[in-house]
Amino acid sequence: MIQRKQTIWLLLSIICIFLTMNFATYVGAHKDDVMHMLKGTENTILVILTSAIGVTCMITIFLFKNRKLQFRIALITLFLEFVLVALYLKEIVALPVKGTLGIASLLHLAVVVFILLAIVGIKSDDKLLKESNRLR
Repeated sequence: MIQRKQTIWLLLSIICIFLTMNFATYVGAHKDDVMHMLKGTENTILVILTSAIGVTCMITIFLFKNRKLQFRIALITLFLEFVLVALYLKEIVALPVKGTLGIASLLHLAVVVFILLAIVGIKSDDKLLKESNRLR
């Protein structure tokens, strides 16, 4: 299980997704010079969706014997990450202050890349197994 590439990519995506809860995605200052940071723990929907993405990545790791299901759940996780990014953008637009993106915005990009790399790894494992079955 750990020797497979997609397991490492999924572990890295789990680390990044849970780090997004602690780091600011957006940093802005009010007129009174009070800093406002948008974190993943400020909104209940963001917390639930972030946790769901982390849990589905963990579940995907342990489905190494059923690659079709693993592939489907990885695709669902990727879709959930895009929904999460859209919710963050909605929250950022709703903020009354202007600011800059924080480090967690880069972590969301890393999660997308890691999940895509895991999907490629799952597909290559499936292709390798089909080729080995053909040789028998």
